[in-house]
Amino acid sequence: MEFDMLALGPARMDVFVNLPEEEINEACSIDRQRCVIELGFGDKVPVKSMQFEVGGNTGNNAVGLARLGYKTGVLGTMGGEWVDLRALEILKKEGVNVDNVHTIPGKYGFGVVIGYQGERTILSYYPESECLFKFKSGDDTAKWTYLTTAGQDFECFYEDAVKWVGEKGVRMAFNPGSRQVKMGVEKIKYAYEAAEIIFVNKEEAVVLLNIQDSKKIQELLTGLKSLGPKVAVITDGPEGAYAYDGQKYWFMPTVPAPVVERTGAGDAFGSGFLGAFMKGLPIPEALKWGACNSASVLGYVGPQAGLLNQQQMQEWLEKNREITAKEI
Repeated sequence: MEFDMLALGPARMDVFVNLPEEEINEACSIDRQRCVIELGFGDKVPVKSMQFEVGGNTGNNAVGLARLGYKTGVLGTMGGEWVDLRALEILKKEGVNVDNVHTIPGKYGFGVVIGYQGERTILSYYPESECLFKFKSGDDTAKWTYLTTAGQDFECFYEDAVKWVGEKGVRMAFNPGSRQVKMGVEKIKYAYEAAEIIFVNKEEAVVLLNIQDSKKIQELLTGLKSLGPKVAVITDGPEGAYAYDGQKYWFMPTVPAPVVERTGAGDAFGSGFLGAFMKGLPIPEALKWGACNSASVLGYVGPQAGLLNQQQMQEWLEKNREITAKEI
């Protein structure tokens, strides 16, 4: 089988826990200047609601592109316990091929997303990565791959994945996770050099490049481009997104939308951008696809409920036709 996009790494289940606004002042101390909610150690804090959703950058990308009509799959290792097995069932229902996912008994990934007033804090757990980059059928390939976050000891999986990408001539999008960003560039320089597109948020770009004046967005974009990718993309939450292809710098404002919860907005932007870019559309149009997909996801709890299908994407693009990317 040839996939349009093969997402590399683990997916997982997350539980979304929403704190009740009407009761939180009695249970917690809120410091709005520091953007901190302090939960008393040993206290029992009431919650407003909770629900389980598939999470993880890998699964979000695969589902996002599957809804946009692409043939997607996941390759990597996941746990063999009920949380990961349930995540695999949901991915399959979304049309994502999981035949190349290796399940490891006794292991699982999990996340707890604490939501309050549209913002969230994520407690994230991935088990140690297995050095198992292997197709079960032995002859699958892909036009594109999406390399993203992985658990501790991920380097062997990364090395094998990037080697395969080079041998097969597969195009690669790279979205390093927090573990990879904190590691720095040099130890996984080969991944940055192999990427055609890199996606990071502004804070991650500052850490990767060690540029203290983060207001200089063009300097950040140029720095990312110098690591090897052909296209650098930086998301900046409510402030919009930016891209640089070595010739032009672009800025895309956000698309207005109600905010229920912000988890997965960055992943939605990435899959929307790729959905356009893989069709050969220009970068300004890809930025708009990303912005529309991200805006839709903000209106739902969890990272996947609001991901747009092909018809919905066209409706969002038309509805927001006056909002466009601008050269800066």
